[in-house]
Amino acid sequence: MILFETDTSVFELLWDLALAFFIVRIAFIYFILTYLSSLFSSFIIVNRVIPYNHLTAPARELIAVPIHILTVALWARTVIVYYEIPRVPGFRIAIGLVAGLFMVIAELLGGFVLWEEEYKEWIWETNLLGAGLGILSLILFEGMPWVLMLLERSEVNETTHGHGEKSITSAVPTIGKTEKVSIEEKKTN
Repeated sequence: MILFETDTSVFELLWDLALAFFIVRIAFIYFILTYLSSLFSSFIIVNRVIPYNHLTAPARELIAVPIHILTVALWARTVIVYYEIPRVPGFRIAIGLVAGLFMVIAELLGGFVLWEEEYKEWIWETNLLGAGLGILSLILFEGMPWVLMLLERSEVNETTHGHGEKSITSAVPTIGKTEKVSIEEKKTN
């Protein structure tokens, strides 16, 4: 078997699987929160709770996109804080890309359902502005965890306790057991 002939330990393999599972799970939660918010805002618009049907199509899209981007930023920040996602660019980019993959799959499934329900004209009526804003929205959705990392403050280091800029661990020397014994012997002599 190949598994036993490699020098990769089982723990490293399990760690990689667990990390992949965490990335997929967090990305799915980020996707589902954003997607449900988009469905809710679409429901509000279609049922004319917030009527802006008097606007032309490009103006409607220019109003809806900033609301969508704010929603994406809100959910990205919520997921980052709730799951305490570290400020590691690769980790956050992976979460964004996997969530973007979920979003593309959902959009393709939605388009397929609309196609089967005879809404072909509505799909092909999309103008270039709407398509461009949709692609921009997808790119911002994928990159939002990384963008928020750039906007976050760096974490404050440990308290310095009056030792200048040194942290406590570098200001207070550590003494090994053998060094401690030799120091105690010098004190007794």
